[in-house]
Amino acid sequence: MCGIAGIISSSGQITDSHREIVNSMKKKIQHRGPDSDDTLLLSGAVFGHQRLAIIDLDHGVQPFTSVDGRYVLVFNGEIYNYLELRQKLIQQGVHFKTFSDTEVLLHMLIMYKEKCLNDLLGMFAFVFYDTKTEEWLMARDQFGIKPLYYCRNQDQEIIFASEIKALLAHPDISAELNNKSLGHYLTFQFCLGNLTLFKDILKVEPGYYILGKGKTAEVPVKYWNLNFEIDHYSIWLVSHY
Repeated sequence: MCGIAGIISSSGQITDSHREIVNSMKKKIQHRGPDSDDTLLLSGAVFGHQRLAIIDLDHGVQPFTSVDGRYVLVFNGEIYNYLELRQKLIQQGVHFKTFSDTEVLLHMLIMYKEKCLNDLLGMFAFVFYDTKTEEWLMARDQFGIKPLYYCRNQDQEIIFASEIKALLAHPDISAELNNKSLGHYLTFQFCLGNLTLFKDILKVEPGYYILGKGKTAEVPVKYWNLNFEIDHYSIWLVSHY
């Protein structure tokens, strides 16, 4: 299953206290990944991961970094077509150090950024970070099988995690009810859009991604949706046989 958690700030603003906060967040989702527990502290961000090892058990430990240390990925899920994508990347000159789908996803993101999302078949929630530019990409799979929540603290840092309980482990985040979302839930048994039952805590919607740089986040973008167009020709054929 795996679980991810982290804080994105700006260069020079991340301290050891941020690491401790992320470690506290990870403890709340330890059940999602008991096989390994790692935290990566950077100048502008800190990333944590709880791993449930399924593919390439001896490698693929996260947070996963590129060979040059520039790019970082924390990833929850599985890319079903990773072997096909891996072969495509090898033909383009990419060299791999593991056989994990995590490394395949990392290189897809390095080469294609958000444009690779439609090439991914699987269930996933991830945050991809460029340590040089401090640009980042947060995304969730097409059907929302894997969860991903985020919010801001009093310093306007971006905090994310696989479960809301991990966000609430942050000392600046409180469990305040969102009355609008409660109305949604009582009516539809679901919170509409990117809202949750907690005020100021949002979810990345299925089939959406968010781009950002440091503390700045752009408007969420929908990269995939169901096609409900009616095939009138097929209906005509069926009705005439």
